[in-house]
Amino acid sequence: MRKALLVALVGLVALGATGLAQALGTRDNPIIWVFPPSTRPQVIEETAKKIAEDISKATGLYIVPRVMPDYAALVEAFKSAEGNVMGVPTTDQYARISVATNFETHARLAAVRRGYSYYFTSIYALREKGFTSIQDLSGKVWIYNDEGSTSGYVIPKKVFELNGVTVGGVVKSGGHTNSMIALLEGQGDFCTAYGSPPDAPAWMKEKGVRWEWGDDPELMIWDRWNNDLYRPELRWACVDLRLAASKIPGYGTIEDLMRKVAVVAVIGPIPNDCIAFSPGFPKDLEDTLVAAIVAHIRSPEGKQLWSNPNFYEWTDVEEITDDYYRDYRTWVGLPNP
Repeated sequence: MRKALLVALVGLVALGATGLAQALGTRDNPIIWVFPPSTRPQVIEETAKKIAEDISKATGLYIVPRVMPDYAALVEAFKSAEGNVMGVPTTDQYARISVATNFETHARLAAVRRGYSYYFTSIYALREKGFTSIQDLSGKVWIYNDEGSTSGYVIPKKVFELNGVTVGGVVKSGGHTNSMIALLEGQGDFCTAYGSPPDAPAWMKEKGVRWEWGDDPELMIWDRWNNDLYRPELRWACVDLRLAASKIPGYGTIEDLMRKVAVVAVIGPIPNDCIAFSPGFPKDLEDTLVAAIVAHIRSPEGKQLWSNPNFYEWTDVEEITDDYYRDYRTWVGLPNP
């Protein structure tokens, strides 16, 4: 009897220890939140850490943020996850992760930037080059951040192929902002990176006036008739990669960069990146985290973190399902469920 009781007690202790070890969101079994190194790695790391701390406080869940060394590493983090990984994959990363995990990885929130749930690739070059079309890029040196980047590499590469553009060389910068810096330093002839619509003044947006897909990518920024910036009282705000580069000392003000660097063309539109969860991630914890992230990004403190030009520039989120990316997967030749 005493032996049977001892065996039962040992079994209960073992079960309890196993349960504690398997409780996701504890120090012994933390949630791993992975981030791509899309801009300045140090800023990404510092901001991701602060966001993770805020979400941990709001949910009581223990979260470890990890900035991946490159895009491929983030994809592998999802593929090898054991129900414990959430992340911020780019559009192309998410599309490929979803296929590689038999569509068990799933998106819950899409980024919204200044009211837009899509973005695009911008092709940037020095104005002095005089490029006016994609065809002008043949034989020129292409700067991009990483082969896993949707806007930096995947989409422009496909468009170059479709248009018979063969570049004369490549420079891999490791980050979107790094690509602009490399362009300013003369390491290549043009760079590809994320694009953002010019931002109309608040009083115009209140009347429903804003940039729409198909408009001039430098609408109310660059006066093409006079080959100069619009006057300050007429000018819309530039919030694309030039703004991020202007935050780095030594490369000039945003006005300097708008005068130096042109948007040659834009490619898209592309559905925004997302918050996604790996296969097997507990649904109740997902719901808790999604609610906390929505509340965080809509708070003054959270919005300041998420919208940092050298972080991911998210100004809001919207709830989505995997269907949000069906057309993109089709466009790049990937299967759909």
